[in-house]
Amino acid sequence: MMKKGTNCLALGVALIAIGTFYLAKKTGFFEDDAHLYDAFDSTR
Repeated sequence: MMKKGTNCLALGVALIAIGTFYLAKKTGFFEDDAHLYDAFDSTR
């Protein structure tokens, strides 16, 4: 059986990770937006 402190710590870390992932998804962090920057591409 896990200790209560370890359990709370794991739950807290999981909640922070889920919250971060949700915020990143909501703000479009994982979206492929390369097509928006074709006009400004200076690498070619």
